[in-house]
Amino acid sequence: MKREEILTVYEAIKFVDSRTAPIAELKEPVKTPEGHLNKNSGNGSQSPSIDGLAEPKGGQPVSSHKVQPWKVINSIECCYGTRCPYVNGGDVSRLLGERYYLSQRLDEMGKVMAMAQAEIEKLRQENEKLKEEKEKLGYQLKQMLGKIFKPGVKPDHDVSRPKRGAPCGHRGNSRRRPEEISEFIDIYPDKCDKCGGQIKAYEKSFDEHVVEDIEIKKKVTCYRLHYGYCKQCKKVVYPKAKEAVIPGDRNGVQAQAVGGYLRYLGLPYRKATKIFKGIFDLNLTHPSFLAFNAEQAQNSAPIYEAIRESIRHSACVNGDETGWRVNGQNDWLWVFTNKDTAFYQIDKSRGSKVVSDILGEKYQGVLISDFYSAYNKPKALAKQRCLGHLLAEIKRVQEKIKFASDNIDGIFCQKLKTLLKQMIDVWNEYHEGTKVFEDLVKEKERAISRMVELLSLPIEHKDTRRVRKRIINYNRELLTFLDNPLIEPTNNRAERQLRPNVIMRKITFGNRSGLGALNQAVIMSIIQTGILNGIEPLNISLALSAKPLTSFTELPKIRSPSGEKAETKPRYCNKPEI
Repeated sequence: MKREEILTVYEAIKFVDSRTAPIAELKEPVKTPEGHLNKNSGNGSQSPSIDGLAEPKGGQPVSSHKVQPWKVINSIECCYGTRCPYVNGGDVSRLLGERYYLSQRLDEMGKVMAMAQAEIEKLRQENEKLKEEKEKLGYQLKQMLGKIFKPGVKPDHDVSRPKRGAPCGHRGNSRRRPEEISEFIDIYPDKCDKCGGQIKAYEKSFDEHVVEDIEIKKKVTCYRLHYGYCKQCKKVVYPKAKEAVIPGDRNGVQAQAVGGYLRYLGLPYRKATKIFKGIFDLNLTHPSFLAFNAEQAQNSAPIYEAIRESIRHSACVNGDETGWRVNGQNDWLWVFTNKDTAFYQIDKSRGSKVVSDILGEKYQGVLISDFYSAYNKPKALAKQRCLGHLLAEIKRVQEKIKFASDNIDGIFCQKLKTLLKQMIDVWNEYHEGTKVFEDLVKEKERAISRMVELLSLPIEHKDTRRVRKRIINYNRELLTFLDNPLIEPTNNRAERQLRPNVIMRKITFGNRSGLGALNQAVIMSIIQTGILNGIEPLNISLALSAKPLTSFTELPKIRSPSGEKAETKPRYCNKPEI
């Protein structure tokens, strides 16, 4: 259709639309025999023609109800029939029907477009959320890979950084000469290296070279217990062994002690059997080591309970927890420690009930911990939250967001980190002797005023708001170490005590039974407490393998594995006449 025809059709549609409502109010016209409209209708009024349609008389308003146009046109007959000159000889009713159909389709398409817009907005929000999650996971992946693999690129040499090793002019230090010599071996020359002549040795002239070595030897002892008859009691009397002999056990105390010591070092039982076979030629199975472990735990049960009571009545304690597998299930290894004792407990729960069971309903000391919620509910005389964890959280936020230098959130993180480090430095200087207690009081007042200023900053990012909320929630538990210098500002002590168990967990993957988990907690409590009191783990293992213990005073002194002082006997090689 040409452009002129389209314009003509458009004008006709506009004209018919403007006359549709009045036509709906007219009565049915009367047809004449010739088929044309009668000039006089039934009421005597003149019937309108197409080009003579007028507005209703008396200024009556046009009807507001919807009328289908083609039906109104079909209710009357056009004088031009189906060939209307206003639509270029086309049928008006057909044209209006198409217009109505297209109008309905247009409304439907509008609804579809609205639904599409809503769906697009929803997908856009999901896309933004996925982008944030992707950045977060990428940051976490980078952190995890950084822990496992170090960068292969060698950093640039820093001139200001001092070289490794002792400074220039430092006196050298080497391994000390042993105080006790087990054996002397004299070595003399056979003949002259140049001419082959006989050598006359100088009296008491020699150079010494001391070598330390171990003796690999399996010792098999047969204890023959002679018994006799008492004429007075009329009973058979058996002797008591003067040495440590385990009744009914074919493995000696030292073998059991070394097995327990290897377990403390994190060695699996099956590998311990290979060591005993390959080095000592002693055939032991891994159930034997399980029995060693169980017997040592049973012998140390009284000390384990004593350590629990000591922790409960201590002036301060550091608490922490980590995951631990028991028979393939997730359990938790708890540690509560101070400078003298270390108490471990493996429990299925990670809740506050474990803390209350160990420390009591109200701990009469200072509880030092991280920000985990299990330490919120238990009551204590005072609490100190780990500032190291707070510093690490601020560092993660800075690395994740990478704030601009003038960003208010970045300023908040940087100033807060500086403030926390300054408080820790003042506490360290106090213990070094360069600060006094009044300096700690002044530092606390200054820190409170600076922290109030930082918390009032209009930060916007959700991560920085989370850090601010944490400080507000724990504001009474962040500066306890400035009131009492004996309290540490971090929970590093508890984390150090967890480290040996974490290393063992990576090697052994936990325990296979609840009894094994209990034995693990008992023995590690005894050994770590002994280390804090200057007792070697092997000596503790020796004592636990021999008999039940009730206190650390029963532990033996450091002694050689054989228990006897080695004799010093000289041995000569190629000794000539002097």
